[in-house]
Amino acid sequence: MSGLRAKHEMAAGTVAISPAGIDCGADSEQSAEVLLIAVEPRQFALASAEGHALDAELRECLSGYDESLLRAAQLLAQENAHGYPGGALFWNEAASRFIDRLIVGHTSRPPRASRGRLGQHALQRIRDYVFAHLAEPIEVASLAGLAGRSSFHFSRVFARSVGMTPHRYVVHLRLQAAILHMRQGRMGLAEIAAETGFADQSHLSRWVRRVHGVTPSELA
Repeated sequence: MSGLRAKHEMAAGTVAISPAGIDCGADSEQSAEVLLIAVEPRQFALASAEGHALDAELRECLSGYDESLLRAAQLLAQENAHGYPGGALFWNEAASRFIDRLIVGHTSRPPRASRGRLGQHALQRIRDYVFAHLAEPIEVASLAGLAGRSSFHFSRVFARSVGMTPHRYVVHLRLQAAILHMRQGRMGLAEIAAETGFADQSHLSRWVRRVHGVTPSELA
């Protein structure tokens, strides 16, 4: 991996981690069962931002053991092998738990924010602003002002840092809030849509299906 090489006996459950862009390979002198899970870098960036670990970077690992990560990986493999019996929403949540464990146990962070990227404090101000104005139109210019950048430069830096455009991130936060309301069961769908900034309940329903693959009624 990345110019490093090791030869050892691999116990059951051994974990190897290769960050994106790092060449890696493995040879075995006997048959072996291997579970390979690839994480899309944009999803990793978003999960890092959500977990207050902006700019987190995976550490290379030739051999290690992480029981929590292994269990999460086995659950994903089981769902995949049996045609996703838990459904799309269950899969999304299981995948999120896997990525969260990667971030908690197998990343490092630079001592200071990288140039050309958003800082954690700026992202938190943006999150707070969006949640405080969910029912209102939210302009990119307003978010850019919170980060002290021009709208054009902000959009590029934001996408590089968080893995999605500012507009898509606002929808992501709106959807988080809407799903929480749905699961609480205290409001109708039209009221939830209005409270969280969607045009109407059809607009909200389309986003739920697009992201989670289920209808709002299946989220309870």
